[in-house]
Amino acid sequence: MNTIEAIQNNLDKVKLLRNKLSQNAELSYQEYKTQQIIVDFFDSIHVPASKLFSTGVVAAMNNEEPCIALRADMDALPVNGVSHACGHDYHMVIVCGVALVLKELGYKKCLKFIFQPGEESDGGAAPMIQEGVLDNPKVSNMIGFHVWPNVLVGTVEAAAGPSMASVDDFQIIIKGKGGHAAMPYLCKNPLYPAMDFIQTINEKSKLEITPLDSHVITFSSLQCGNAPNVISDECIVLGTVRTFNNDVRNKIHADMLKTSAICAEKYGCTIDVKYNFQYPPLLNDASFTDRFISITKELIGEKNVLPLQRTFAAEDFAYFAEKVPSVHFRLGIADEQKGQHPLHSTSFDAHEDAIFHGIHIITNFILSITDDK
Repeated sequence: MNTIEAIQNNLDKVKLLRNKLSQNAELSYQEYKTQQIIVDFFDSIHVPASKLFSTGVVAAMNNEEPCIALRADMDALPVNGVSHACGHDYHMVIVCGVALVLKELGYKKCLKFIFQPGEESDGGAAPMIQEGVLDNPKVSNMIGFHVWPNVLVGTVEAAAGPSMASVDDFQIIIKGKGGHAAMPYLCKNPLYPAMDFIQTINEKSKLEITPLDSHVITFSSLQCGNAPNVISDECIVLGTVRTFNNDVRNKIHADMLKTSAICAEKYGCTIDVKYNFQYPPLLNDASFTDRFISITKELIGEKNVLPLQRTFAAEDFAYFAEKVPSVHFRLGIADEQKGQHPLHSTSFDAHEDAIFHGIHIITNFILSITDDK
């Protein structure tokens, strides 16, 4: 039996599983029914599976090193009630489909299946790594993917290097001395250092960071008083920083700490900075990604493997990619009717044929790089 026959023989079963996962969509860290559905599936194909990090699952086919890992995220969104408006039901079922097909083909090498909770929240990847998901057996490479709107079903997008950005959020509280707006000389108005800080950082990033290192610094909120004749005691600045380069990320962080302190002191105010490092940039390993692109072009045709455009959205698969050489690609879900609406939209949908193509592409890549045909 060849790979396509094995997929087609099991496709109805896989689609029923997607329907079940979709009907039991759960929010981040509440994926208990989802977890049990996945564990039951792996039990049914006699692949050992265990629960990890609360609502996560890890299953391993064969137990030897080196081992390749395949990851799917599990959580849903508070959209249309609770739904998989980011396509995670497709991710889970494609990974399950790969396991089912490889089991039927008698695959002998080691393959680990990681189902990760909390991607839409603060990210379950890092805690799963801390709990040893990449060990015993040790993972040498990882494969991740995301269904992608407006990319035609039957095609993929992939490129080496950065594909998604880091994400860091900040809160800067500038404390002064409030009072009557008619007597500003008796006050220390925190609004002025806040405005000075925002302007300085915007100019500094343009002057000191090459335009070739794309980044975003967004000041999304400036909260300071609520009356025209009152000077507030404090001013709160909120925002986010996105980069594709850890050196740029670290420079912006250092600049924001130093500049905010200078601006506060300049106006006789004090400052409290809360800078929350969240996801790192998602960096595809050059060698592993080039192999994926080459093998997939041979499988589905060169015109169907497209370069991807980087996005300043974030993805916590980045934590896995920091630990082991990885590829994270985008799987097309669109035709003339479906797959046209953005991720997280109330109207998000996907062409069901993406399930076949996802299983076919990933299974072929795994068989090609392990020579287990």
